Amino acid sequence: MAANLKEIAEELHLSISTVSRAINNTGRVSKETRHMVMDAVKRHNYAPNRVAQSLRQKKTNIVGLIVPDIGDYFSEVIKGTESELSSNNYSMILADSHEDPIKESNYIKLMYQSQVDGLILATVSDEFQWTRMYQSCNIPMIFFDNEPDGLECNKVVLNNIKATEIAVNHLVKLGHKNIALICGNTKESTARYRRNGFIEAMEKHNLDIDYSLIKEGLYYLDAGYSSMQDLILNRNDHPFTAVIASTYRLSCSAIHAIKDYGFSYPKDFSFVGFDMEDSNRLFSPSITSVLQPGKQIGKLLVHRLLQSIENSDSDIQEDNTAISFVDPVIKLGESTAFIKK
Repeated sequence: MAANLKEIAEELHLSISTVSRAINNTGRVSKETRHMVMDAVKRHNYAPNRVAQSLRQKKTNIVGLIVPDIGDYFSEVIKGTESELSSNNYSMILADSHEDPIKESNYIKLMYQSQVDGLILATVSDEFQWTRMYQSCNIPMIFFDNEPDGLECNKVVLNNIKATEIAVNHLVKLGHKNIALICGNTKESTARYRRNGFIEAMEKHNLDIDYSLIKEGLYYLDAGYSSMQDLILNRNDHPFTAVIASTYRLSCSAIHAIKDYGFSYPKDFSFVGFDMEDSNRLFSPSITSVLQPGKQIGKLLVHRLLQSIENSDSDIQEDNTAISFVDPVIKLGESTAFIKK
């Protein structure tokens, strides 16, 4: 049966403060006393009152994380974030905005009401009144994936220009010149930078850019399908020998369109996906893919955020507008090949 701190102290003939120091591993407590207290804690199934602790310490040791999708690449970020928070004695509140700016703003409000010590956010919103509220309340905050325009803040982002650049470089080495790109909503920085990286890479290789082969769309489920469909149906007027899809979801739905229309890769054209690590080998042939190190990003987010939390506790003045870039890698599969002469 669970006991409270006072009951444990009375049973062991110790003061409440001594028992508290033993449980929290703070202050001067002998090994024998600490061992005796922890035995009693285990025997009574005692759990500290986190609400009371947070009121005393003015700290909850909880961090909020809001993502637009708990699957795909974001699942790796979540794993890295949770692991790093846990090792630093923090807990996490996780929310999925489902690409909905209104849901996102409601979740940010919920995080604020829950008195989280800090917030990690992959925003899908062009309006940042809720994040400005956080800044005014001096709660440390860090962004990743999509960079909010016009908002000075901490960020950990993939080098998205390099992400499409390495995909283009790989295809050019295979002899491809007419390359198509399927990207997301360019109002968001992630899609915009990946499109810009594609254009810059094509220009570096002195290749003509057919802008009809650049398909921009929203991150809805079938956006990759409709974009790939459009490329296929207009292939005679705008020929291509390779396609890059710049997100996991776009990649998956583009592959469905390729198969529905009776084409295959790399027989008909080469295909480069994004975050298609496919450790379970669900895709055949295997997909050449640009990969984001999700767990590494999650750990870096926590490291940067906890620094901000510690500095805010100690009144240290810190620049909260720093950007950390993480490099992507390309994993070669069987979906790309030398262009047929």
